[in-house]
Amino acid sequence: MRCLVARFLAMLPLALILAGCGADLYEERLGNTRILFAHMQLLNEHLQGRWTDPETGVSLRPPLQFGLLAPPVKPQKATDAQGKPADGEAGNDTEEEEIHDDRQPKYLNVELPGLRGAFQAQIKYIGDNNLDAVGDAWLYVMTNHDLAEQVEQAKTFNQDFVKSLAEAAHVSPPEADKFESIEYPRVPKRMPGVPSSGPFVKPVKYTAVTINPPEAIDGMERQFSLYLHEQGDIQVIVLFVLPQNVATSERFSERIPLCLETLEVAGDRLSLPSPGNIGGGATAPSF
Repeated sequence: MRCLVARFLAMLPLALILAGCGADLYEERLGNTRILFAHMQLLNEHLQGRWTDPETGVSLRPPLQFGLLAPPVKPQKATDAQGKPADGEAGNDTEEEEIHDDRQPKYLNVELPGLRGAFQAQIKYIGDNNLDAVGDAWLYVMTNHDLAEQVEQAKTFNQDFVKSLAEAAHVSPPEADKFESIEYPRVPKRMPGVPSSGPFVKPVKYTAVTINPPEAIDGMERQFSLYLHEQGDIQVIVLFVLPQNVATSERFSERIPLCLETLEVAGDRLSLPSPGNIGGGATAPSF
């Protein structure tokens, strides 16, 4: 009996230590849950619900001000009762009907290649004589999926568009030192006790560059902020077209980084977009 009592007394400090470790782990997990929900609330306060392009699986949450512009819809081919092409429709499979996309810019002579999503907002900015003004802003999402069968062009998709945009804006293409490697969130929040390979918010890496045309475009000084993302063979461009001197009340210094951290790309292998609406996709409710 004395031996049993002695062993119990010897093991008691270890049991207390282990109990304390369990309590600490519980508190740590509870703290992580609070951080997670706080971050979710932050996203919901500043961003719309998630938009997804059904053809490519690319998605993000746009800043609160931006509304989705309706994509063009491919015309449905007439069929007979058996589902076969109706008279006059057969033999036209090789001739794709050109579909006009109203989302393409009317304020600048440039085409947005691989346009998957477009959003527009009316935002406040500081205009002439430091007076408050309201102007249009746009958010565009483009990908190189349409170039799946043109491998070399697909590889230079991002850089080719930067050059095209600079030319349309009448400026020289940005020098190499103007491109910035950045990730959002800038400082990833990591859960204590979780290995470094499991960040709380997985950072999304971009190459960022800004183009500031020297002259007003459509009566307004504008800024083109490009965020270039690559995931395997897939290249994505997130483009913000904003008035220069945006009012601080728009809170874009917070909302744009939050938007960029929500970008998701399905897979890393390039393939042609699946049939469906061109760059469609609804904005889902926020979680």
